Amino acid sequence: MDPIRELIEEADPLRSGAGAMPDADAALARVVAAPGNGVDKLPPNVRSMAAARRLRNARIAGLLTMAAAAVTTGVLVATHLGSINAVPVPAGTSSATPSASPTATATADGTASPTESPTATASPTTTTSLAGVGHGECTIENLTGAMTSLERLKPVLRLVGCKAGWMGIMAPAPSDNPNPEPGDWFWIARLVNGSYVQQTSLGNWAGAASNNDRLTAEQFMDKAFVTNGIPVELRPVLVGSPEPGSLAAEGLKAYEDLSTGYKVSFTYPAAWQLGDPGSLSLTGGPGTALTDSTGKSMARLALGETNDWSLSSCLNKAPYKILDSQPMPGLPTDPASPAQGTPRFVYVAMTSAANDGGPVQAGIGITNRIAGQEGIGCVLDLAVAGPGPLKFFSFADRRPLGGPLWGLYKFNTVEEAAAFTQTQGYKDLKAVITSLTITKMG
Repeated sequence: MDPIRELIEEADPLRSGAGAMPDADAALARVVAAPGNGVDKLPPNVRSMAAARRLRNARIAGLLTMAAAAVTTGVLVATHLGSINAVPVPAGTSSATPSASPTATATADGTASPTESPTATASPTTTTSLAGVGHGECTIENLTGAMTSLERLKPVLRLVGCKAGWMGIMAPAPSDNPNPEPGDWFWIARLVNGSYVQQTSLGNWAGAASNNDRLTAEQFMDKAFVTNGIPVELRPVLVGSPEPGSLAAEGLKAYEDLSTGYKVSFTYPAAWQLGDPGSLSLTGGPGTALTDSTGKSMARLALGETNDWSLSSCLNKAPYKILDSQPMPGLPTDPASPAQGTPRFVYVAMTSAANDGGPVQAGIGITNRIAGQEGIGCVLDLAVAGPGPLKFFSFADRRPLGGPLWGLYKFNTVEEAAAFTQTQGYKDLKAVITSLTITKMG
């Protein structure tokens, strides 16, 4: 029997009954004196503290090596930690799957070395079928969308710029545009999962400049950005600005009419608006009216036939004075009409004329009529007889051929009328009227 066990059993009063208590010193002497059982010896089946410590160190090193390899590949190793819930992978990222499980071999000094390194294979995920996984490059090649012709159009697309996850592109006009040209349209794309996905289309700067909303081209484009949910502050980067020297860059718009076989055009401030010309005293032709930024009537353009040209003779002669004049020799005239001068812009004031409605009325427009001699006349006809199908044309602040309401501007004196030429309103109106050009087509 094991000496220690025997000693314990002999010391148990329940086992030994009521016998005499053993001598402890004698029992210890027997254990120590027994063969092969010295005080510094352990039985062969009992592990020493040093051996247990070495085995523990080797196990810890092996676990540390496996944990380090697992962290490298995104695998969490858990020992007696219970169940672990996986964290969802964000959209547009890749999840790694190890192709081999790492193992570790303990060495004699208590360290461990891995015998195999795991490899990972990325499996991409996307949140939309329109966008592939890219790397956010600001390039036409990184543009995607639902258009079936997108890949075919990429060679003619031109990148304008990118900022804050948005891309601006100049693209060909839509197929239903009568004059499709590269660079005639703007596409706006947004960054999704590393690729730019086309979201909307905007008109070009020429279209923005032709709006009839009393807005400049820049104001109109900014409004389009707001409507489409694009940050307005990105507009200069995504679509740039109107071309330097263009009408849009100068804050102007253009009117054009081609219905008479002549190209009739003029420019006007972007804050002005085209409208219904109303009664123009010219029939059978087109026309338009202009109001300024406050809605005040400024001028009318009239093309067509006149019925009262021969009736515009003076009923009551009155003094008049030409306060401003500028020749416009580029405008066409009818060579068969006698007593006609060179077309010119005029600003004329007249006093005490019949049906004039005020002490002094002023008329502003284009004429080539001889209104009177020696400073005495009547209503100055603000119209020009043109050649052939052009017939007559008038661009003035009033109905072109007189009448009770022929003048928009009324003053108390001629000197007051003359001072009006120094105002910005007069300068703007003169610039509009003198911008008129009429050229034969074909």
